[in-house]
Amino acid sequence: MSTTTMGAGYKPKWWVSGDWNGFFGLFTNVVLNVIVLTGLCLGVVKLPEDIVFGRILPALGIALPIGNLFYAWLAYRLAQKSGRSDVTALPYGPSVPHMFIVVFLIMLPVYLKTGDPILAWEAGLAWAFVIGVIVLLGAFVGPAVRKWTPRAAMLGTLAGISIAFISMRPAFQTWETPWLGFLTLAIILGCWTANVKLPLNSPAGLVAVVLGTLLAWAATISGVQQIMEPSAVGASLAQFSVHPPIPSSAFLTGLSDIGPLLVTAVPLGIYNFTEAMNNVESASAAGDD
Repeated sequence: MSTTTMGAGYKPKWWVSGDWNGFFGLFTNVVLNVIVLTGLCLGVVKLPEDIVFGRILPALGIALPIGNLFYAWLAYRLAQKSGRSDVTALPYGPSVPHMFIVVFLIMLPVYLKTGDPILAWEAGLAWAFVIGVIVLLGAFVGPAVRKWTPRAAMLGTLAGISIAFISMRPAFQTWETPWLGFLTLAIILGCWTANVKLPLNSPAGLVAVVLGTLLAWAATISGVQQIMEPSAVGASLAQFSVHPPIPSSAFLTGLSDIGPLLVTAVPLGIYNFTEAMNNVESASAAGDD
């Protein structure tokens, strides 16, 4: 998008046509992460379903809109201040590396040692609390980090994380059903990379998801290939209910044995803060400060 600078009193638009693509791109990414996160909690740590579906996912459902709306508000203020029409909000969602790290390096060892998934969950909460404190402290030194760190080093790290954790696993999963995976991938590449316009200017992310879903169900129902599990749909609908947020001090229990957690919490907290700075630097490299 070309940069357009407006005069004083400029009022940015909250929503433009290209935001549909951005929305469904972020939507599919977050949905995949939530599915993986749910599987890790249920399958690896053996957390009870009432904890996963009644506490963890509802909390995520509250945090995600709050975080994204807050970033959108910050972007709006920045657009007003700078008079630019191409300011973009930072996307907000679960961290892919941290999902695996907290499950396999924090929660799983506690579960294997004690056999108690609740203690493992409390250890994970304590670890996340420590990470949050470190990131909060890092916010005060962020400008200095960006000033003294070469841009190539920051963007190279971001690219490595993207390839290793975000790209490779879905790329391998594509080969499980290649005819479906590469068809939807072609839509994304054609529209987002080659700037091909779909009929009615339809969002590429939405079209890829809807078309892929319809074809998967058609293949399953016709008996060509078993891709979807109809019984799983009924089981998931049985979990549907309203779960209001419940204040909890469970992380305090985990903090009572915080020593071993600090071995990973401190360096990974620094990494998490650095990853955020990499994202800021990436936007800056594209002209969005």
